[in-house]
Amino acid sequence: MSTTTVTDGADGFVADLHREGLRPERDGDVVYYDLVPVAGAFAGQTVRTGVTVAELAGWPAAPPHWVHLKDDVEFAATNADGQYCPPGWRRHSRDTGQWDTDRPAIHVWLAHVRGVLGEAL
Repeated sequence: MSTTTVTDGADGFVADLHREGLRPERDGDVVYYDLVPVAGAFAGQTVRTGVTVAELAGWPAAPPHWVHLKDDVEFAATNADGQYCPPGWRRHSRDTGQWDTDRPAIHVWLAHVRGVLGEAL
């Protein structure tokens, strides 16, 4: 019988991304990872995204709110700023709605981010 250790916070988020075959990288206060959206202007393309470590304190019980993206990812309407972002990046305010944990949290999060990327111009 195998057991799975659940880790919370940023370490848990990084471990969850690894389990999904993604290769997250922590650079300062942001965890970056690449994702391929299935719809929208970036469908089928690898898009670098990130999450601030501080926002991962409640992971997996609570999701992050901000999605970090390079400046070339634009939306018709967005609430964005440059806090906690390196030059050439912005974080976008995106509400996940009710955080449903009937599925693994990382699956819900990645679906959310793919949906956000699907709205990009």
